[in-house]
Amino acid sequence: MSNRNVTRRKLIALAGAAGAAGLAGCSSGGTNGGTDGGESGGGSGTGTDSGGDSGSDGGGSASTATLWAWNDPGLSPIRDEQASELAQQSDAISDVSWEYYPFENYLAKATTAIPAGNAPDSLALSVLWVPRFADKGVALNLEEHGFDPDDYVSAARSNASYDDTLWAVPWYADCRLVAINTKMFEEAGLEVPDPTYRPSWEEFGSWVDTLAKEHGTGYSMSAGEGFDCFALSNGSGYLNEDGTEAIINNDAALEAANFLQPKVVEEESIIARNPGGTAAIEDLLAGESAMCFAGSWHYPRLRDSGLDWQYMPYPGGPQIEKSHTWSAGVFYSIPKRGGANQDIGLEWLNYINSMEVQKNVTKSMGGFPGRKDAYETDAFQSFIENNPKLKPVAQEMENTISFPSHPEVTKMWNTVHTQAQSMWQGEEPEKALDKAAKEINALL
Repeated sequence: MSNRNVTRRKLIALAGAAGAAGLAGCSSGGTNGGTDGGESGGGSGTGTDSGGDSGSDGGGSASTATLWAWNDPGLSPIRDEQASELAQQSDAISDVSWEYYPFENYLAKATTAIPAGNAPDSLALSVLWVPRFADKGVALNLEEHGFDPDDYVSAARSNASYDDTLWAVPWYADCRLVAINTKMFEEAGLEVPDPTYRPSWEEFGSWVDTLAKEHGTGYSMSAGEGFDCFALSNGSGYLNEDGTEAIINNDAALEAANFLQPKVVEEESIIARNPGGTAAIEDLLAGESAMCFAGSWHYPRLRDSGLDWQYMPYPGGPQIEKSHTWSAGVFYSIPKRGGANQDIGLEWLNYINSMEVQKNVTKSMGGFPGRKDAYETDAFQSFIENNPKLKPVAQEMENTISFPSHPEVTKMWNTVHTQAQSMWQGEEPEKALDKAAKEINALL
């Protein structure tokens, strides 16, 4: 694919068709978690708030901005740099204070802080949380404050919206890929594939077997999202196209589970990492695995790792002719209530939405811009041309699928990943996936 592949004509397709509507990276940045944490208390918490809307604090002097995000060793330094830059150029913001929380506890923190009147001025949201915050009336309607949903590429727009309204600004959009240690490939006697080559499951399975014999492990994946990638790349997903029924137990998803389970449970050539534990990327960086589940957002860590590495597309299943993974990213929102200074929040969002930030987001952290027009800037095009390791990202971004736009998508995510973990512990795949489908249908 040409490095000039991102044209006006293709922008609607970039970051994927809307698909069923997803780290949730990203839904998750540094972890592969996604547990609902304090959701049981968050249901009513995010829907009500005795404090009411806060708006501006009315003061004329510069203020400290309070921003929230989840812990991530790759993204935190970039966020700190952005905060410093914003404070330097802003008349209203004297300083920016970041507060970081583990991804798996993040939603619980937010759903507790907002009704207690301790909301940040802006917070990073996973795609899993945008519909919930919008549905509960907690997020500020950004279209009423000058943000145009038509400015964004299709999947970024879909993941930032709910009920056809924009509630968050996409800092970046991402995709999931396989990262490989090319040196370990060569040591196992394997030919290193072209970075944009899409292997079949059969070929990928043979690589896993060969690498495991040489190195002990062939592939490390997130237990839940690793399964998602194989199910999506065989034509399945969480919901059907009109969002009325679960399909996670269809033949395509079952085929994916049956392909993976023996290699995880019996052969132990694939490691399935559960939330809260070691992430798959850590296995690759430590030399414990020759291939791993990786996101485009891992680019800075891989680039600076000293490894001989490359990205490649997810292997495609027998039922479709493309690799599909979730399109996610990081989306910034402003609490409508709970003590947030909305003027400060809007200044932060306008900064994130600026062309200067958007055109350089790939250089900063490996994700791709949320804004359409950033793709046509010389800075973006030159960076892609000069960094060929991102060529697979440019290719696979067009094949991503946005998450279901449903207030309970987090619970859908959790039930699928809980059942995936049970399959990697020996549960019969058909039984596990039927249970996940049943629980999803109960949410619809």
